[in-house]
Amino acid sequence: MNNIYSKTKLQENSKDKVFENSYSLVDYKYLNSFNVEVSKINEHEVSIDNEEIIAEYPLSFILNDKYINTFLCTPYNLEELIVGFLKTKGYIENKKSLLKFEINESERFAKVTIQEKQKNQDEQIIFLNSLDYITCAPVKSNIKINYDTIYSIMDKNLNSSELFKNTGGVHSVSVFNFDKKIVTCEDVARHNAMDKAIGFCVLNDITLKDKIVAVSGRISLEMILKAAMTQIPIVVSKSAPTNLSIELSKKLNITLIGFVRGRRMNIYANPQRVIKK
Repeated sequence: MNNIYSKTKLQENSKDKVFENSYSLVDYKYLNSFNVEVSKINEHEVSIDNEEIIAEYPLSFILNDKYINTFLCTPYNLEELIVGFLKTKGYIENKKSLLKFEINESERFAKVTIQEKQKNQDEQIIFLNSLDYITCAPVKSNIKINYDTIYSIMDKNLNSSELFKNTGGVHSVSVFNFDKKIVTCEDVARHNAMDKAIGFCVLNDITLKDKIVAVSGRISLEMILKAAMTQIPIVVSKSAPTNLSIELSKKLNITLIGFVRGRRMNIYANPQRVIKK
C-alpha cells in the first residue's frame, strides 16, 4: 500500500480553527493513554494518586470526498480501523480497491478514495424492521474446532491486552488460525477493535474464511454482521450475546459461542462446528 498511503505527522505547533462560542474538549495528542491525577477513597480515607487512563480519539472519515462517520477510537492501528470498517460495511472486497489513503493525525481525519465494489449475488436481504435492512451472504465454511482450542484462544486473547492491564478501559479482539494467534487489536469500542483486526488481515492478504475470532466483550448484531461480511465462521466471547446476534448467527451460518470462562462455555448457534477432541 505504500504507493497510495500517506500519513501527515503530528505537528506540535499546529492549532485548530477557533470559532466563537466553541472549544475543543482536550488538546488531542497521538497517544494511547494519559496519566491523570485522581482522588482515591478507601472507606473514609482519601489519597491522591496518578492513574493511567485510556485515550479516546475522534477520527473523522471522508470516503470518495463524502463525510461518512467520526470514530471515537483508541489512536493506534488507524489504517487497520478504516480498512476493516470499509470491508465490514461492504465498501471494498480487498486492498486492491483502495486507490488513495491519507490519515492526518493533527487534523484528526482520514480521507480515502476507493473503487466501487461489485454486488455479491449470494447476498441475502434481512429486514431489521419495516424501514431498514441488511444484505449479507451466509458463511460457507465447514471448519471444526475442539473444546480445548476454544478455551485456549480465549485465554490468549484476554492475556494479550496490555492496554487493558494498564487501564482497564479497552476491548480486545484476536484472530486465530485454530490456536495460533494471528493478531490482537484493542480499542475503547469493541466494534472498532474488530474492524482493526479485520483490517489487519485485509492489508496482509489473510483470508478469514477459515479463521476464529475471539472477543473480550458482549456480542451484538453489529459484531456478527462484521463476521458475516468477511465470512468468519466462528465467533467466541467471554461475555453474553444479544438475541439479535443469535438470530443473525443462525441465519448466516456462524457458530456463536459465549461465556467462555475457564473450562465452560455456551454455544448459541450452529454447534456442528464444535467437537470434543
